Amino acid sequence: MDGEHVVARRFGIKSRQDRNMARRTPISFAFAAVAAAGLALALDGCVSVRTSHGYILERGENALTAREGIDTKESIIAKYGEPSMRATFDDNSWYYLANRDAARAFFKPQVTMQQVVVFQFDENGVVERVEDLNLSDSVKVSMVKDETPTRGKELTVWEQLLGNVGRLPAAGQGAGPGQQ
Repeated sequence: MDGEHVVARRFGIKSRQDRNMARRTPISFAFAAVAAAGLALALDGCVSVRTSHGYILERGENALTAREGIDTKESIIAKYGEPSMRATFDDNSWYYLANRDAARAFFKPQVTMQQVVVFQFDENGVVERVEDLNLSDSVKVSMVKDETPTRGKELTVWEQLLGNVGRLPAAGQGAGPGQQ
């Protein structure tokens, strides 16, 4: 640097180049802040959201277990709480359900883990069999698009509007508003 610039800097006098840099700094800082915020928001949309449903195992617990012929309904409830579901027509089949799914951005969630533990009890309430099912044991059920027809008369708009004309009770026969 030449002597003139050294003296100018020493006494706080800024050159034209220094003044131009000072003007650009707030704008470049604002641009960098907006760009960083935009990047953070864009990346936030790519994060997958994971949810768990059903019976969640405690730490250190590997699976739901029961001793066949020893454990009873009461001991299963004491260990694991009420079942997620009981069989509709058989109170001796209990189901503990758990699943995890992950969704990325606006896409449909995908099931990543599914576990179903079935406890079968005999007529005395003692565990007869324990079955452990997972995602590979599941069966995809597709919905049927057909509609079930309903029986009855289909009324037009006019029939619905005028359908009760003439069906009102005669004076003094029915309890209308304000009558007893």
